[in-house]
Amino acid sequence: MLAAPPAAALSCLVPDPIRSFAEIHAAPESYRAYIGSFAFDADKLPPMQDLSQPVTATPNPVPAEFTGHQLGPTGFDTPVEAAMLLQPSCAGPWCGSLSPGDEVLVFAREEDDRLIVDLEPCPGKVQAAPDAAMRERLAACMRGEDCAPAE
Repeated sequence: MLAAPPAAALSCLVPDPIRSFAEIHAAPESYRAYIGSFAFDADKLPPMQDLSQPVTATPNPVPAEFTGHQLGPTGFDTPVEAAMLLQPSCAGPWCGSLSPGDEVLVFAREEDDRLIVDLEPCPGKVQAAPDAAMRERLAACMRGEDCAPAE
């Protein structure tokens, strides 16, 4: 009699731009927030891994070109075109992913005069672009106004 292998699942919190803003605001690193899209070679991102194989090392960074707008106190109104590095990571077989051209909210880390996007298996530093009301809430956070995440 054959037994099925144990099922595994990745459990992620529902993405919340305000919670993500609060987390990066409290982080020791410096971050910038953007809304826009990336152009990059999607074949360079790691695929979902085979559960029967050992977990591989941290995937290589993927160069990307970003086009969009940067968050400031008045909102996402500063146009930006910038080179960024997508740094995927994996949790077991699940790896961070992104499709070229998707409109996303991005929290990019500043490191050594580069912008690095931590592409994690669960949405956090990269998530679907929020609606206009959420964009205004993020601008309020930038102004130092109430920035409590939803319960």
